[in-house]
Amino acid sequence: MTTNRMTTAAINGNQSVKYYRKIHEVTTKDGMNLIMTQKLPVDSKPRGFVMLVHGLGQNRYTWTLTERSIENFLIDKGFSTFNIELRGHGLSRANGSDHPETFETYLNYDIPAFIEAIYNITGGEKIFYMGHSLGGSISYCIGSKFRDKLAGIISIGGPFNMAHGNRLLQSIAHIGVTLGKLYPFPKLQPDVFYIDYIGILVSMGLVDLMDHRWNRIPLQIWYPGSIEKNILKERITKGFDRTSFNVIKFFFKWGAKGKFISSDGRFDFEDHIRQLRIPILFVNGDRDYGVPESAIKEAFEKAESDDKIFKTFGMENSGHHWGHCDLICGKHAPEVTWPYMLNWLEERI
Repeated sequence: MTTNRMTTAAINGNQSVKYYRKIHEVTTKDGMNLIMTQKLPVDSKPRGFVMLVHGLGQNRYTWTLTERSIENFLIDKGFSTFNIELRGHGLSRANGSDHPETFETYLNYDIPAFIEAIYNITGGEKIFYMGHSLGGSISYCIGSKFRDKLAGIISIGGPFNMAHGNRLLQSIAHIGVTLGKLYPFPKLQPDVFYIDYIGILVSMGLVDLMDHRWNRIPLQIWYPGSIEKNILKERITKGFDRTSFNVIKFFFKWGAKGKFISSDGRFDFEDHIRQLRIPILFVNGDRDYGVPESAIKEAFEKAESDDKIFKTFGMENSGHHWGHCDLICGKHAPEVTWPYMLNWLEERI
């Protein structure tokens, strides 16, 4: 299934871009039919190709909102984007895909299928991988395997040592693991974890409390005041999605152990990051309490790429700080983080 149409949408505020949009159906080796949205410049051949990978329980709205879109920014600068949605998320869920059985389902089926599909669509061109949060973490696991097809990786707030540097998250992870062991009916556990319902609750009233400048609870995924209220509410209501309960359990174990290992404990993903030799940019916010610098830095240190950069944003603009989501959709992102990442891409085309 491929549909194609021309449309115009916002980059930031009154800035807009015209592009072609195609919807592609991608079938994985285990038979799931997933969806990715491709956007192409109208008046020129693409300068490069960027695969956009969302995080835990998120979807395509990570990258594009009604009034602000890093995806459309890249289109305006001449790139073609592929906004993928992992199984059980967004348009892929609407297309009938199940939720993942394990975290490794993404690594073994979804990401390989998307990369191969994009590689074929582009006629064998190398792809830039841009992942946010869990999307960044996934790149640590698959980057070396697909080094012949990837031009480079940008990991935005992608944890390697989950919950490192956040004692509250570590405590929640330990509690989650303990409750999982005590639960007497493991076969009757829920299949789905409804992060989208959490988003609805937050948008109905908690957003004002969480966005207050005095808020110091280290669980929110943006720095208070960094995103306009209307954009923040859209990001939460549209961008929060669903994931499987098994993936949530994987996160608990990851945070409790402090080690990035497979669901069955047989594989240490540290071995994969050591083999990562393609260009990689690690992006972090100076006030990202959910994924602080210490949760990412080991990935940077262990990656064996000769072309690797660790960039922490903060204090560039009159003391403005950065959290997790605002690195992409924050009010200052169009003039601070977006140009930096664009420059990194342009230097490696």
